Amino acid sequence: MIRLLNASFTRLRKNKTFWLLIIFSIVLALFMIYTQYSDMKNYGEVIEVEQLMLNYSTMIGIVIAIFTSLFLGVEYSDGAIRNKISIGHKRVNIYLSNLIIVTVTNLFSYIVFLGIVASIGIPLFGSITIPISKLLMLLGTIFVTTIAYSSIFTFLAMVISNKTITAIVSIMFSFGLMMNAMICFNRLEAPKTISEASIVNGETKIKEVPNPRYLSKEKRTIYQIIVDINPAGQMFQIAGRTAPNLKVLPLYSLGLIVIFTGTGLVLFKRKELK
Repeated sequence: MIRLLNASFTRLRKNKTFWLLIIFSIVLALFMIYTQYSDMKNYGEVIEVEQLMLNYSTMIGIVIAIFTSLFLGVEYSDGAIRNKISIGHKRVNIYLSNLIIVTVTNLFSYIVFLGIVASIGIPLFGSITIPISKLLMLLGTIFVTTIAYSSIFTFLAMVISNKTITAIVSIMFSFGLMMNAMICFNRLEAPKTISEASIVNGETKIKEVPNPRYLSKEKRTIYQIIVDINPAGQMFQIAGRTAPNLKVLPLYSLGLIVIFTGTGLVLFKRKELK
């Protein structure tokens, strides 16, 4: 395992996709700071540094999908996996070493983003306004969800042999998670009543009537669980600081990590390599 990790980190330092990921994180941080600073100067808006730190989480799933599919996709196309097995490396170690390198890279890119936002944003916008313990809880949840994302897209990259198909499936899946989260949020945020206009004796009257799209207590619970399990739903809630079950989110992420890693190991062990 150590040899595999050393080789992977050596390859990572020379990998263009890795450096593009880091550059993207830096540029995104600077762009967010610039736009928020402009709003503060032009419109007098109050900018919260902690919100900038959390905003990246809403798009991190797509970023992880792209990086993982491109970085691990070449493992099959250039015959690296077959070569690793032929020289005696176990498939379990190959899978786990890839998961570790992807996870570390994704976490590192987010830490780079945080470092830039904090080092430039705090002098510009002021200190953090929420309790540090609350911020650490939110960031910790993002870290665990990032690991969950990494396990999902490592699973796809290791069970699909074609690099192009891996990229397409990973990106589509990340968008699918986001769409699922937005649909659930739309239903959860439906008001209990809606305004209905009617004409009585030539006069228009507006009254409040029950909203047919308003979820019952049981359905609301189900929709909230779906959002909490969905990594994209977790990230949206964290960025909006609206998660009613914040302490439970890492447990759902850990469940996803175990399920996708366990399933990936089983399928990869049985996979026939050309």
